Amino acid sequence: MTSSTLMHTLIRYIAAGVAVLVIATLLGALAIHLYGSHRLTTARTALDARWGHLILREPPPTVPEHENGARWLVAGGQAIICTLEDQRFFGGLADRPARSWSDTERTRAIRILREQRPALDILIRSGSFSSFQLGRNGSKANHAEIDFLSVSLGLRLLVLEARVAWYEGRQSDCLAALNSVGRAADGLMRTPMVMTSTIGSAAARWSLWVATDIVGDPCSEATTLRETLAILPSVDPVHCNDITMAVSVTELADERMDYIEEFFDPSVGWSVPFWIPNRFLFEDLFIAGLIERWGRFLDLAHQPAAQWPSDVGHSIWRDTAWPKWLAMTGTITPNLLSGRARAQAASTEMQQLRFAFDLRLASPNGLDPNACDLSADATPTALTGQPLACRYDESQGIILIEAPGAAEPLPSLSTGSNRAARLPPLELVLNCERVSP
Repeated sequence: MTSSTLMHTLIRYIAAGVAVLVIATLLGALAIHLYGSHRLTTARTALDARWGHLILREPPPTVPEHENGARWLVAGGQAIICTLEDQRFFGGLADRPARSWSDTERTRAIRILREQRPALDILIRSGSFSSFQLGRNGSKANHAEIDFLSVSLGLRLLVLEARVAWYEGRQSDCLAALNSVGRAADGLMRTPMVMTSTIGSAAARWSLWVATDIVGDPCSEATTLRETLAILPSVDPVHCNDITMAVSVTELADERMDYIEEFFDPSVGWSVPFWIPNRFLFEDLFIAGLIERWGRFLDLAHQPAAQWPSDVGHSIWRDTAWPKWLAMTGTITPNLLSGRARAQAASTEMQQLRFAFDLRLASPNGLDPNACDLSADATPTALTGQPLACRYDESQGIILIEAPGAAEPLPSLSTGSNRAARLPPLELVLNCERVSP
């Protein structure tokens, strides 16, 4: 065999080997792609079967402008003209009952309300509407963000007005402001948009704080108590969070490899040569893994927050080989769980408050140490999974309604989230001893 023939034979063998290698590589890539596609279909089917009932397939219909109460909230919020310092002041002060304010705080709050009377008159008008929809069709994102900020600020001012009005004995003004907050909370919580429903859930809890002032006042008359009950939000914050959280995680799971680009880590050095083959090979596997872990996230989040493990993020993403920045253990998971804990706290507070109203209405002439026997609620609370507890505190001479375990910090949440999710006992003074404010 001549050297020329040998060379040709060697070239043929090499060409055949390269062809076999290329075919094997393509078949392997196709197998990986088909496996990923199958796993993605299975993951999506499982998520839809478990949580599909929470997801709205179509966006809500547009509310006509003349039926949209949110326009009055936006207009009222934008009509608030005060310093940033004043905004921070009354935003924080609205969290506390007016009777706990210092004289300096009360004087400043009254001055702010007097200066913002034109804005309050606009905000109060939203109380005659039942539909609330934020954002404008075709508007830019920054316009919607301005709307959200305006509504949140306006609702805070309404809460401040309600608490001051109740303290000063202006019951009709208090109920008017509370009515606007309660209706806005209901309307916004019904909207399956994360920002909108988040503001709605916050408004619901703010309305509960005002109602706590009313039911906690032993001099509140039965008529006032019934009026307050009628204007409290009817939408359970947990149900609202169910929808928005399921929509959120599904939207995240439906993102494709662009998701990697959004969370690009310069230290890894991924670039176009990496991205192109993985777009075909591993995209479906990546999304399938993401969906599977979001399903695990939803399963965990639907347990009471008090029962979550302390390493809640790790329990969801523990078996992933992805970098931490891609597993989203640091920001997205804690934020969503924090929102869930807040919703559970608001739902528990609503249950606690309605129990207190039941006691007050069952004993219109005043409570006695045995008042806890007048009503019963064995329903487990959303936050702890335990029923409410009612007891008479002899040392203080008050009735305490509490969610066992809810007053202590939750080990599964950050410090900030703990403050939002903790729920102190609701105190009811036994008998009316009217004193002037």
